[in-house]
Amino acid sequence: MDLNLWVLTFLIIFMLHNLEEIITIEKWIQKTYPRVSRMIPLFVQKELKKYKDITSAKFAVVVFVFSVFTSILILIAVITQHYYLFLGVNLLFAINIFTHPLQALYLRCYTPGVLTSFLLIIPYYSLFFYQFKNTDILTLSSIVGAIVVMVFLIPVFFISHKIGEKWS
Repeated sequence: MDLNLWVLTFLIIFMLHNLEEIITIEKWIQKTYPRVSRMIPLFVQKELKKYKDITSAKFAVVVFVFSVFTSILILIAVITQHYYLFLGVNLLFAINIFTHPLQALYLRCYTPGVLTSFLLIIPYYSLFFYQFKNTDILTLSSIVGAIVVMVFLIPVFFISHKIGEKWS
């Protein structure tokens, strides 16, 4: 399968997943979080309290800022054919395979992003890793480069949240 098709598919799934989160986060924080908060460890509750007043608009800013950086990396990857950049973005997003479903199981309720995790992200990554397991995309060098990209994107993720917090 053409790598550019994988990039396009990734972008669609990334967008749909983020839209699910944007649409559901505000109501979930207002209605569901107070009911399940006692199940969440205290150190996580402390972090989540920062977002008790989050609106869909504020969260959309977070997603927008993060998406700008990831889109630039993916564009550079496609133009230069340095696909470790795409792989880094892709692998960071793959963490969603675990986070959303595990949160939903632990809390025994819907959590924002869990539907697209089950319906889109898990199938995508199942096919992605099956397709690329024996290609030059998943070499030791590309994986190391991807890990560097992931490390770079972690502060970008936190910065996007800081920018979203400032949004009025």
